[in-house]
Amino acid sequence: SACELAGQSGHARHLLEAAISRGAFPTLWNGGMLDLHDLSAPVARTAVRLALDDVVQRPDERRFHDTEKEGDFIVITGRGKRSEGGAAVLRPAILAMFRDE
Repeated sequence: SACELAGQSGHARHLLEAAISRGAFPTLWNGGMLDLHDLSAPVARTAVRLALDDVVQRPDERRFHDTEKEGDFIVITGRGKRSEGGAAVLRPAILAMFRDE
């Protein structure tokens, strides 16, 4: 995304938080699973960062996941069936993010 390319991850996070609060991405978080289907790689990376921050910072109002109560934190990336050429896009992007950050 433009935010990511410009090094504006904080702005990307703010935009995603605003979108979620307005009802966008209603299936993003579902019972202990962060479902990244249908997201672009930059938005998926921002969603993972946002959710992991929630796990680590443990705010009073949990948006995503409480590992003490809910157990494992699961990230669903899909297999790439709907991607151009049928190749997975999100899994490699998220794995690279974990490796590089």
